[in-house]
Amino acid sequence: MKRLYGALAASLMMVQLHAAHADPLAQGDLVTFATREGVTQSLFIATPAQAPAWVIVLFGGTPGALHLGPGGATTLKGNFLIRSAQHWIDDGEAVVLVDTPSDHREGVDDDFRHGNDSFIDTQAIVAKVRERFPRAKIALVGTSAGTVSVGNALERDAKIADAFVLTSPVTLSRRHEATIADLNVDGTQARVLVLSNAGDTCPSSPADVAKRLAQDRRYDYIEVNSSDGDSSAAGRCGGHAPHGFLGIEADVIGRIQAWLKVKAQPQNVPPAR
Repeated sequence: MKRLYGALAASLMMVQLHAAHADPLAQGDLVTFATREGVTQSLFIATPAQAPAWVIVLFGGTPGALHLGPGGATTLKGNFLIRSAQHWIDDGEAVVLVDTPSDHREGVDDDFRHGNDSFIDTQAIVAKVRERFPRAKIALVGTSAGTVSVGNALERDAKIADAFVLTSPVTLSRRHEATIADLNVDGTQARVLVLSNAGDTCPSSPADVAKRLAQDRRYDYIEVNSSDGDSSAAGRCGGHAPHGFLGIEADVIGRIQAWLKVKAQPQNVPPAR
């Protein structure tokens, strides 16, 4: 009987740990406001302090829709940035989860992310964040298709944020949609970091292409190397694949945090172990 209770307790603990991991920002504020005419935008804001040094604005990958509620994201929880958001909180930064706008409730494609409407929404998002955290620096951080949203802001107004981070950036299009490679911008007037996984097998985000792009645009570059996770044809571009830095989330975010705090020279970081 003791063994049975022990097994049940262990199982319950695993369920609780999984639930906490799957919904890392269950405590925070849901904020909805107008952006374009007839369109609203929702954010979920979590902060460990009233005056954080950095606010990290997170743009998830395909399809981008988080269906935010009072308890945070209800969909796309497996996305690298969404499931790992607590790491930012633990380090003292505020975090903002960005949902898709009300006229695209079920998600957006990369062409929308690269368009003017998306940029107008991002302008409104940054304005709302600055209103709430007037003394904080702002980093726009995207992963996979979310890098197109961040790149769009970088291209149209490099001064909109204090830093831009592109993880597993979409550099090759499979459906003739916009990519980071389409940006008409270099890194001379903005702090930009590109971070890739050498083990990424997603055809849209090969590490060697991201590295060349970073070098050409004079962005900072960090490369990790992990092959953990789903590398099947169906899952290789998902969050639970090397594309989503499965198993090395804390290490990857720690490197981004270090880059934000100290201006780094372009570099190739040794592979993660």
